[in-house]
Amino acid sequence: MPTRVRRGGIRLPLLVASVLSVASLTGCSNGDDDNKATALTPAEQVEQGWVFFEEGAYSSALSEFTTALSKDATLSDAQNGIGWTLGRTPGRLSEAPQWFDRSLRQDTTRYDALGGWAFALYQLGDWQNALDKSDYLLRRRPGWRFLHEQTLDESDIRLMQAAANYYLGAYDVSYNLVVMHLNSAFEADVSTPAGRRELLDEIERLRRVYG
Repeated sequence: MPTRVRRGGIRLPLLVASVLSVASLTGCSNGDDDNKATALTPAEQVEQGWVFFEEGAYSSALSEFTTALSKDATLSDAQNGIGWTLGRTPGRLSEAPQWFDRSLRQDTTRYDALGGWAFALYQLGDWQNALDKSDYLLRRRPGWRFLHEQTLDESDIRLMQAAANYYLGAYDVSYNLVVMHLNSAFEADVSTPAGRRELLDEIERLRRVYG
């Protein structure tokens, strides 16, 4: 499961992770990398970028996506990849939403970009817009699962929605999301402070289950 980030007492699956050493993963010199990059087509560089992303080599992934985009500015998946990779690069999360936006302007069916955008907005504390993006995603792609990290899926979206609604004070909505999608046996009276605390604790418990 991806690295979890704490906001308001709840850790959720989102983007930030540590950058791994490129050299330790590739075993190539800079000259070898440059020659390989020259030989790859833009589409192949996007594919290579996702290989690096899946390995956790985010610096190399960003380089591949950026180079591919410099050769072909219409590559929606390169923009999507930049968004996800920036989100996992410490200190650069705030740059991710603009890349998801660009990706979706090129291809409105780039659902992974919608998912990444929703998660990034949540981490940035923009809970309402995170909900708007995630609602749109699940209307367009029920059962969504991130192509490049199969453990990140609709359940994580629902958990994020429950947390976002909780922080917006929509306790009934948050409760219903938990019961309908994550734990049908959960019960709490969220009209009371004690019940709201139980709901918060349940969201955190579910985070550990899905994490």
